[in-house]
Amino acid sequence: MLNRLLRTAFALTLIAAAVSCSSNDDADGYTLRVGATSVTGTPAGSLGWGDKQGILTEQLKSAGVGKIEYSFFQSGSDVASALFAGAIDVAAIGDNPGLRARSRDPKVVLLSLDSINGDAWLVGAKGGPTEIKGLIGKDITAPQGTIRDRAARQLIDAAGLNGQIHVRDVPTPESIAGLSSGKIDAAIVTGASAAELESKGFPIIDSLSRHGFGSTGTNIALRSFTDAHPEFVGAWQQAVTTVNRDITENFDDYLSWVAQTDDTELEFVKRSTHADEFNTEPFPQVGIDQLEAAYKFLNADGSFDHEYSVREWAGAKS
Repeated sequence: MLNRLLRTAFALTLIAAAVSCSSNDDADGYTLRVGATSVTGTPAGSLGWGDKQGILTEQLKSAGVGKIEYSFFQSGSDVASALFAGAIDVAAIGDNPGLRARSRDPKVVLLSLDSINGDAWLVGAKGGPTEIKGLIGKDITAPQGTIRDRAARQLIDAAGLNGQIHVRDVPTPESIAGLSSGKIDAAIVTGASAAELESKGFPIIDSLSRHGFGSTGTNIALRSFTDAHPEFVGAWQQAVTTVNRDITENFDDYLSWVAQTDDTELEFVKRSTHADEFNTEPFPQVGIDQLEAAYKFLNADGSFDHEYSVREWAGAKS
């Protein structure tokens, strides 16, 4: 999978400029344009499973959706930019770019959370520090404006080392290559890539879960879109929770599919993916708590243009 990450880094910049694939091309109804991140150029995670199983298409028919088109980007920040530019209708992104998007424009609607309890790992170079204090005076790499960026700063803060370790903006594929070559001291990595690196002897220095932290996946749209399609929000929430319920009921099949599509070992997917990440309510209490914790951390370090209430943004549904 690590080699595939490197091979697809450039390809994704091209994919982001155009629609990469669509579902149910001949159906009646309007075309829903969904933007997301993907290392494979195809829908990934729960979104990909919902597309593969036909659940998204079926559930969204009631809202008048006849076809789904996907565009893929290197980071959630890029997806959010596409949303503001009018290139997509829905952005499926991490909490970091989702929260930042809402701070930029109050007309950003939180449709649903599509994942909770997400983890991120601080991976060091071989032969390098195995504790975070060993990174004093060194760099941690993470793509700016992403969950990985926030995770780096949260872990530094949790260790009481603010100002002593620098977070450098480097895309994940380049970070992994830098770890392998010894040019990067440590990087924040998510998913099966972290488990694969650990299996190759790269030390896991820290993780969000060790400190009780967690990340969420947010689905956002602009108010102009939801006003034009008043039945969409409810249909999207039903679609997301139906997909996640299907994943939890067919978890082994889901893990095998992820391993196949991501070109990695099933063992790594099993070690990095857990059933409790897939919420079967649009706004579960634990997810809103994690989203609010992320908001408070980002707000404290001046990341937002404007302050707002996370619970009000989620419609006070939890």
